[in-house]
Amino acid sequence: MIVAVPVDARERVYHDNPCTSTMFALYEVSGERQEVCYRHIETRINPWDKYKGKMLCDPVMKACACENASSQNPHHISEHYVLLEAIGKCDVCIVDQYCLNTLYVMKNVGIRIHKIPPFVKTPSEAIEHFIIGTEITQYLRHVHQV
Repeated sequence: MIVAVPVDARERVYHDNPCTSTMFALYEVSGERQEVCYRHIETRINPWDKYKGKMLCDPVMKACACENASSQNPHHISEHYVLLEAIGKCDVCIVDQYCLNTLYVMKNVGIRIHKIPPFVKTPSEAIEHFIIGTEITQYLRHVHQV
């Protein structure tokens, strides 16, 4: 399974709307039941950052507060789909906050959202939080990075 974690320029977990993150760290999580491994595959730039899009500097977007009018606007909704350039092949996106449009985009393409608490600071901690909190583990003995 491929898991995406939004990160900032210093590669720490980004806790605002993932649409406004700088990059996404992609991890492969494998194994099941008692021993689960994960490894960093690559870090991809958020397409909004790559193309100097306005979404990154919009405080409304950063705060996950798509206004009611903009949340119904087809153009605004489609702006959220740009994320799929970076994380479209992922199975899970690990986030702290997200707007409803981000949720709908992820659901429409089959990417599950796993919510993490604000004290998680590194992508490794986020992955371990995800592994421990999901159904892929049972009687877990080892979680380790490969």
